[in-house]
Amino acid sequence: MPSPSSSGRAPPPDKPPRVYRRTVEKLTRHRERHGDPDARTLYFTFPGGRRAWRSQVTFVKPENVPAFEGEEAWFEMELVAGKPWSCWRAVRQVEPPTP
Repeated sequence: MPSPSSSGRAPPPDKPPRVYRRTVEKLTRHRERHGDPDARTLYFTFPGGRRAWRSQVTFVKPENVPAFEGEEAWFEMELVAGKPWSCWRAVRQVEPPTP
């Protein structure tokens, strides 16, 4: 009997997901009610989502970003493999890059 293809299986639970790319990006928080610091965070964005020119920002789920103060902050970001699609996650907060 043939074995199932590796593309149809999830990675073993003890193996971390594959990281495709690492970058430093400035994340912007988007809240349920604009300007209300107590409002729930809906998502984060950073510039550069030019895939097929549909959007000029990339979206990041709140659960993939560590807690931080304020509305914007710089983070080391990773694009990680996932099923059914890859996603971005913030690894740690960093200082802004020097120009």
